[in-house]
Amino acid sequence: MKKIIFKTLQFVLITFITTLQAQEAKQLISKVVEANGGKNTLHKLKDVSFDYTFKVKDNNVVDVSKERYIFDGEVSYAAYTKRQVYALPQIPGKTYTQFFNGNNSVSKINGKTITEQQPAFIGHILRKTNYYWFTMMFKLLDPGVNHKILTPRTVDGITYKIVEMTFGDNVGESSKDKYILYINPKTYRIDQFLYNATGFGVTEPSIMKVTYEKIEGIYLSTYRKYAPADWDGNKLKGSWTEQFTKNVKFNNGYNLENIQS
Repeated sequence: MKKIIFKTLQFVLITFITTLQAQEAKQLISKVVEANGGKNTLHKLKDVSFDYTFKVKDNNVVDVSKERYIFDGEVSYAAYTKRQVYALPQIPGKTYTQFFNGNNSVSKINGKTITEQQPAFIGHILRKTNYYWFTMMFKLLDPGVNHKILTPRTVDGITYKIVEMTFGDNVGESSKDKYILYINPKTYRIDQFLYNATGFGVTEPSIMKVTYEKIEGIYLSTYRKYAPADWDGNKLKGSWTEQFTKNVKFNNGYNLENIQS
């Protein structure tokens, strides 16, 4: 009987501590979202267009696209002008477009719909991924996202607050993804994070470093670079891949009918 009571009390204590840690993590993440301008501020801007460059630094190969998003429904469209990395460089064609209407994705090369499963999936995953990178700091409290406080880590003289972020079933493209967020204790913005991208078949982590620009009242990560790393935050051998966001324009009046024109 004493063993049963002890195990019950132990379980209750662990559950209580876990709940407190989750609440602490959520409060911290709430500060992060607000420090970037807040989700409501983003959605009041309705939609966005910008020029996006995805560049593997050492090889100097790029994907270049004109991105357009509608925040209500997470609608995402892109037209590519260069395709040398992920945007199906192996398939010839002058025009390559991807469109996610909030439910389904359609990709086209030279106006012809891609029906092959793997190339079609690349278009789908890029639509979801590019939208996520642009809006990530405003989606950290989305339903099904879990948070856990970890031990602080010091990088370049800054002792960062650390939160682990995972995803529930049917959240995003893979519930197996994990993020380790480095929260600056002065700005409450995320200066870097570790993550894996199982939707692309990448189970090992990368480190992403982020630079922000304030536009229309919100902070956007207009420059990012990532490289292979371990979960302790150490960069491993491998090239940096850079992501540039330029010519950001909000409130373009996009809807499902005109966003592709």
